[in-house]
Amino acid sequence: MRRLLVLAVPFVLLSGCLTAHPPRATPVATPVMRPEAFFLGRTTGEGTLHIRTRADRAVHVESDGRPLDDGTFRLQQTITVEGDAPTTRTWLLRRDPSDPMRYTGTLSDASGEVTAEVDGALLHIRYRLGLVTTMEQWLTLQPDRRTVRNLSTVRALGVPIARLDETITRADPLPRHADA
Repeated sequence: MRRLLVLAVPFVLLSGCLTAHPPRATPVATPVMRPEAFFLGRTTGEGTLHIRTRADRAVHVESDGRPLDDGTFRLQQTITVEGDAPTTRTWLLRRDPSDPMRYTGTLSDASGEVTAEVDGALLHIRYRLGLVTTMEQWLTLQPDRRTVRNLSTVRALGVPIARLDETITRADPLPRHADA
């Protein structure tokens, strides 16, 4: 018993150092996150990028979203990270016809397909950035219907190497019918 206790104490202490769990979906009474509705038109993001072994840096994102004739949603973004020149990227997302809570698409700086799933107010996005690097994003639509909290993690070989904590804001709240 004593040997078991000796082994259990370090495990309990180390488990306190593990990263926090990703956000959970909020109750059904909250609005449903639909990227093609929230990102329609102009949105602005302000956040902080935390990279291992580097100082935190401010991030500013200007986005413009538009539906395309084929049913795809296009989101053009200009990203400015403190100390770097602005970069642009383009998302193309489409709802899965067999499951309206799933999306697939592309991102100009991703390697391969982007996948996304809606669970109430939560949108969970995943994609590869390179051979061993992945990005995972949890976007949570807030009850005010005009802000989204974006918590993102970049991993290399499964180890977190960077995190983004960002608040994305619309000029106007989403209309009530936009989350259907």
